[in-house]
Amino acid sequence: MLFSALRKISILAGLLLFVCIVPAAETDDVQQMLQLQIAIPNASLREKLVGKRIFEILFSSHYQKYKITPEMSSQWFENYFKFLDFNKMFFIESDLEDFRSYEAILWDSRTRTVNLDFAFAVYRRYLERVQQWAQFSVKSLQEKHDFTAKEYLPLENEEAVWQKSLPALEKLWRLKVKNLLLVDALQQKERENGEKQADDPEKPAWMKDSFQERQAKNIARNFKRRLEYEPIQILEIFMSSLAQLFDPHSAYMAPETKDNFDIDMSLSLQGIGATLTSIGPYTVVDSVISGGPADKNGQLKEGDRIIAVAQDGEEPADVVDLPLSRVVSQIRGPKNTVVHLTVLPEGSNTRQIVSITRDEIKLKDQEAQAETRILDLPDERKARILILYLPTFYSDFSARSRKEDDYTSSSRDILKHLQQAQESGPLDGVILDLRGNGGGSLEEAVLLAGIFLKGGPVVQVKYYRGQVEKLIDKDQTAAYTGPLTVLVDKFSASASEIVAACLQDTGRALVLGDQSTHGKGTVQTVYDLQRDGQIRTAASILQDQPTGSLKFTIGKFYRINGSSTQVKGVIPDLVFPAFSDYMEIGEARLPHVMPWDEISPARFERAGTGWKTNVSLDELQKFMQQYMASSPAFEEYLADLKFYAALREKKELPLEFEERAEFQKKEKEAAAMYRKFQAQRKNLRRSRARRNLDNLQNDQDSSEIPAQDIILDATLAIMGKLLIS
Repeated sequence: MLFSALRKISILAGLLLFVCIVPAAETDDVQQMLQLQIAIPNASLREKLVGKRIFEILFSSHYQKYKITPEMSSQWFENYFKFLDFNKMFFIESDLEDFRSYEAILWDSRTRTVNLDFAFAVYRRYLERVQQWAQFSVKSLQEKHDFTAKEYLPLENEEAVWQKSLPALEKLWRLKVKNLLLVDALQQKERENGEKQADDPEKPAWMKDSFQERQAKNIARNFKRRLEYEPIQILEIFMSSLAQLFDPHSAYMAPETKDNFDIDMSLSLQGIGATLTSIGPYTVVDSVISGGPADKNGQLKEGDRIIAVAQDGEEPADVVDLPLSRVVSQIRGPKNTVVHLTVLPEGSNTRQIVSITRDEIKLKDQEAQAETRILDLPDERKARILILYLPTFYSDFSARSRKEDDYTSSSRDILKHLQQAQESGPLDGVILDLRGNGGGSLEEAVLLAGIFLKGGPVVQVKYYRGQVEKLIDKDQTAAYTGPLTVLVDKFSASASEIVAACLQDTGRALVLGDQSTHGKGTVQTVYDLQRDGQIRTAASILQDQPTGSLKFTIGKFYRINGSSTQVKGVIPDLVFPAFSDYMEIGEARLPHVMPWDEISPARFERAGTGWKTNVSLDELQKFMQQYMASSPAFEEYLADLKFYAALREKKELPLEFEERAEFQKKEKEAAAMYRKFQAQRKNLRRSRARRNLDNLQNDQDSSEIPAQDIILDATLAIMGKLLIS
């Protein structure tokens, strides 16, 4: 049951936090929305009981054994303000000081209740500041701004501090409005210069409004939707700010959020084919599902921030600061309909529109793929290499529970590809490509590793009560015992890290890739509060109101050598330079992340077969450096990385017209460099897979395929080096 739940968790990575239901607008008039009265409803018995149980469960059952102390209460105090105002653009220092008397008493040990008076009072102050921001910004939109002045808007970062006064905050608000207007001015210039096609003369009605009018409506609606939060939604923010002190993957999910989370993901879904997560105020693309609409479209990438969503023919709706579940519900929709996403590409502050036609995303779209390559070795021999691509660790749990013999699973598909290739002749080497694989079924990871092992432990799981479970490959035979390499990147997570770590620890495979994998080494469970004993007892008093669920961490993964995969991930034997070296991605970037540690190693034997142990890693490293230095494609790639890295060092946006135009040009170039490399890899993979799935036994000479995936090509060269050593 636990790992079935984990399957859903891995696919809807990060679909937690809090939900905002926006009732039908009574008015669309900007000034009327800006003058709406702030009224906060009181917490009911439901909120009080749910808050109490979440608090008790976290401190009794979370993997992290924290004590209830004034220091912990103080951290909760600070984190609640950060949850409400991640970018520190609403509260000022005095707001925190006004509530400082609550700091150490957010939990009343005498009455065993959480201090919801504090939570609701702070939320009211938050609404007051948001209203001030909205009124100021709408007014500022109509004022004249000097785009020849040398001013700079600080980029959002975790080091930002609370402003000392309202005038200081208003200065920041003015710069943000100026930035909005500058972006529009730059886009107008592009249209005038013919860099973009002229607007369709048959514009939707909303497009006839000026840019300032559209932005004013967005700002006013932003305030209005915050005003309409219900008590259970305010509780969700407050209790999630506590849960995420334990670790970034724990959170309280109010009933509406839980409904989104419970979508059955094991077979199909209708949408764009991307997993999303919340990072600060943004909805961020966590991964693009192989074979889905976004993957086929090719424009949406990992790390992109979605800032607005529009249905076809409708006005874009601003989704910055909107709860993730609400953004997901706007993006999801019927098959064959179009959704328009306004995104800030990873590492860029230049907006782009990505239009994607929704489709059904089936398990088949994510299935394992395979191809064979023929390498010409220096001694005039030819080596036959099988490349196995695995986008995710999947299993049709429904078919398996019905005991169907042919249920779909990633390990079965990989084994089938391997056996089909072996039927056509001996294999000289295998490359298992786990790049971009965000994980999935833990059991499938154990079975997949077992294909290359002769039995033994694959991974250890330590649970919150201290017990350690060793997951074993029970099959004492290996389907393939020859040279093996595993390709990973920063987007390889969870189950991918388990497989790579096991094959590395046993000496069974050489691991190549980015500086490290993602570093997600924790196990979560979802506890349905509706089934909680205390809540069931009070069901009649609560009138059976839904209570949501608590998602929290109960375990941690450990390699068979005793080292955790948490934070550090898997460090490859050979490391390639990568764009991810300069990105804010990976487990380590998250706040309150659980630490790396070690437990006792499992008993295991190093494999007697695999990659050639008589070749030292130092020699292979030298060979790899020589290869990269002699490759024109790698030379271009390394130049792109240098350009990208330099741009990422910028910590503020210029607000002078010409300087910003030059900065924007560089951002577009950098984004194109990153997208080019990613698109080449994925498009190449799909085209090769289509050829090979139909007729895998027909080998293809490498000269027939354009060398576009430079990391794979380098891996093949290293494989050739191993085979002649």
